[in-house]
Amino acid sequence: LSPLLRGRSLSARFDPLRVPLAALRAAGKKADGTLNDAFVAAVCGGLRLYHEAHDSPVEELRMTMPVNIRDGDDADKAGNQFAPARFPVPIALPDPVERMRTISALVRRERNEPVLGFLEGVAGVLNRLPVSLSVSLFGGMLKGIDFVTSNVPGPRREVFSAGAKMDEVYGFGPLSGAALNVTLFSYAGTCFVAINSDPAAVPDPDRLRGCLEAGFAEVVGVA
Repeated sequence: LSPLLRGRSLSARFDPLRVPLAALRAAGKKADGTLNDAFVAAVCGGLRLYHEAHDSPVEELRMTMPVNIRDGDDADKAGNQFAPARFPVPIALPDPVERMRTISALVRRERNEPVLGFLEGVAGVLNRLPVSLSVSLFGGMLKGIDFVTSNVPGPRREVFSAGAKMDEVYGFGPLSGAALNVTLFSYAGTCFVAINSDPAAVPDPDRLRGCLEAGFAEVVGVA
């Protein structure tokens, strides 16, 4: 849906951001939402600023977000129990509270989508197809994605490796055909935000990083 984030390549650019966990969570509560609502709203705000900086404003962008499908009898099942939800999200809303509330409603709707529970079985069938056919099918689905977000809760306390304290943790998620992936990993009171962007889609990553920083500042300012 973006007029800017069109190109794709096999390259990647990695950039980090840091945001106070308590402030981002408090912002979500101001909108009767969650930390994840505040996170996605901040990314959307940053992308609004990025498109405006290029004189290419957009109303919506298509986002993919992994949705937890652990429930009932599957709650204790081992492995990654999530499904990729793919849906348009509002970009043009300038009010961060309105943006968080709108995103919260969209995410709740996607979490309650019955078809998500069947995706594991569908994936098993697709895995049996010839590689050329499965790659073509998945590629056709993924090339329409503007960006990916993922929120990973990490340890609340400091952790150590061989006696050395771990200061920062960044989880750079795969692009999966998108122009950029923004992954939040919360650890010891800080949100470590990892930005993985495709240089063919984002030729000015420093500007993108600055716009995303401003997007998080918008949302955190609510609190």
